[in-house]
Amino acid sequence: MPPPDVPLSPSLHHAAAVPKRQTLSRFFRHYPYGERRSRAVAPAESHHAAHASRRKRAGTSEFSRIRDGSVANMRSHQRLRLHVGEFMRKLYVELFFVMIVLAYGIFVLVQITMGEDALASYKNIVDLTDVTVGSILLVEITLKVFAYGLQYLRNGWNLFDALVIVASFILGIVAAWGTTSTVFMKVLRLRVILRVLRVLVVFERVKQRSKAMNFVHKGPISSPVEHVLRVLQELRYHPALRSSLREEVEFAIDVIRNNRLYEANDELLGEEVDDDTQNWLRGEILKVNDTAKVLPDTTDDDRSSATQLDAAANGKSTTVGRAGDTSGAAAGANEAAAGAGTMAIARRSVTMKELLPPLDVASEFELQNLFRDVNHWHFDIFRVNLISGGNALCHLGYHLLHELAATHLMIEQVILVNFLLEIQRGYIATNPYHNAIHAADVMQTVHYFLIQPELAPFLRPLDRALALLAAGIHDFKHDGFNNSFHISTASEIALRYNDHAVLENFHVAQSFLVMKHQEFNVLGKLPSEDFKYSREMIIQMVLATDMAKHFEDVALFKANILPVAPDEELVIKNVGDKKLLLKMILHTCDVSNPAKEREIMLKWTERVVEEFFVQGDLEKQLGLPVSPFMDRDTIVLKKMQVGFADFIVTPLFSVWAQILVNVNTVGYKALLSNREFWSSLTDEFKPFMIKDAIRDLNHRKRLSQSSVSGSDESAVTGNGGALNTSRLRRSVVNLLSGSDGNVDGNGNGGPVS
Repeated sequence: MPPPDVPLSPSLHHAAAVPKRQTLSRFFRHYPYGERRSRAVAPAESHHAAHASRRKRAGTSEFSRIRDGSVANMRSHQRLRLHVGEFMRKLYVELFFVMIVLAYGIFVLVQITMGEDALASYKNIVDLTDVTVGSILLVEITLKVFAYGLQYLRNGWNLFDALVIVASFILGIVAAWGTTSTVFMKVLRLRVILRVLRVLVVFERVKQRSKAMNFVHKGPISSPVEHVLRVLQELRYHPALRSSLREEVEFAIDVIRNNRLYEANDELLGEEVDDDTQNWLRGEILKVNDTAKVLPDTTDDDRSSATQLDAAANGKSTTVGRAGDTSGAAAGANEAAAGAGTMAIARRSVTMKELLPPLDVASEFELQNLFRDVNHWHFDIFRVNLISGGNALCHLGYHLLHELAATHLMIEQVILVNFLLEIQRGYIATNPYHNAIHAADVMQTVHYFLIQPELAPFLRPLDRALALLAAGIHDFKHDGFNNSFHISTASEIALRYNDHAVLENFHVAQSFLVMKHQEFNVLGKLPSEDFKYSREMIIQMVLATDMAKHFEDVALFKANILPVAPDEELVIKNVGDKKLLLKMILHTCDVSNPAKEREIMLKWTERVVEEFFVQGDLEKQLGLPVSPFMDRDTIVLKKMQVGFADFIVTPLFSVWAQILVNVNTVGYKALLSNREFWSSLTDEFKPFMIKDAIRDLNHRKRLSQSSVSGSDESAVTGNGGALNTSRLRRSVVNLLSGSDGNVDGNGNGGPVS
């Protein structure tokens, strides 16, 4: 320590005299508002600056005291208003004013029935009653305006009631005081009109009070929903509530009362949505509120019955199957036969090499190279299917599941291979879209989600295995027709599952029928509790692929799992949250085609449309209304793709983009790019043009790669002149869209040109 006669340096003096205090914020000074700025952000003040700051703080201390006093007074004033408002809503206060209003209403009716002479004889009583009741009601209005503010008077009836009460009170005072003025005598004659108006106001107030008291002062609550509804009903009749907010509260009450919290209905549709998209949403996804339905005329039922009788007389059946099925039965509809009909593998001990579909050395090598990219979003499942000879599901499934099967399903590898082969055989290869390639694609996309670092801490290895198995079976034995078709034609599986998630129930039931056989039972070695858990998880995941559950599950996902703030981390609180998470993963992967690389997306689009047309053609043959986007003569591909992206895929991926960084930077970005691609096209873009778009896209990607390597000239003139000027013309897509786009290395740039 320096000797006493040695002066302290300014910095040492400041550090010793004004020690650094703890602060709650690093970004705000103490004066005039908030906390003092931390020294971690601002440098220490000099000795002179410190004295200046102390003088400034001393000069503003009076202002701070005045400000703090004003805040305290304001808080006490607000507390008083709250107490007054609570007092005015108490049961005995409500009953008191109701009785006053009813008694005065009867008194007014008696006055109206009495003649002028009779009223004159009771003038003092009438005047005293008017003044007394007017004073009480005036005090009531004054207290409510004080408690609820001027918002109370924005209600039409409240304002009208206040004006009538004030006018009646003033006229009552004038009449009781007595006057000889001719002007006032003429004005006093308005009391008759005011009394009539008071009768109307009285009945309206009694009605409002009775409604409010009926909901607010009911008996004991027996369930949480009753408590929620009671709170909302009390808020609904709160005097200070704006009319617009009252309508919103009434909407909330209606939604809760009718159990429609997670349903989507016609309110989702905007004015700009085209008719085709609206019809598709109403037919496939949106649920109709039964409470809003109008009962049909019984004559319509008679006509419908007559039509069905005529059809039966002509030998027509309402139960149909896939086009080209001469038996007329839906493929895979008979569950009893399907449970054993396709199981051709005998119980025998064989090696893995004998079970898996054989590949030559070159194909095996290329397939393993392709599997190196299995963790990537833009995984080319079509290439895998080509190299594997049409066995993408069993090869990819074994690659993803063999370790989990051995360590956590505790089964031999032969059982896994048997199961995958049997599931692959159950998919109808002639389906353009719902086939084993689609199942393999969904399985790989599910794998991509499962390995994301944000989700890994919440998923056990068993959960990952169950999610992959559910992806593999989620469309098992799909016949190529949607649920609406099965319901409309009263197919066997629609009748079996009571028109509820028809295909989804069928897929999972058929899959568990396969697992009843020991050689296919991938869950057979699990303990009883794990088996029960696994079966429930697989069932719920597959049922979640029903598009009718889309909006409900997305709403639940947002409410229960999506972090409230952007900086918060994902938290899975219980098994219910984990089940919802896995359901949303499988559902997202099932509809993820629009978010894939441009070329892969176009290939899937072509397959979807082709399968749609098969159903549309059969609907025409059966005399049924053609489902939206399934009429090959009228389809507008642009509307279909943009509508599906806007209403289904984009809202779903926007939620995942807030949780998973990689989905946000890759999948979500590709989805937005593809959506922009479709919106840039014209309505004249037809499905047969998709092949041209794919060919043009591949050509431009090759040119882009050649330009990067510095071989533009050889790319144009090489290969014996195969790339002639006809291939350099503008593509079909540009001719229709009238725009030139750029494609990046992944094929996710602007519109194809």
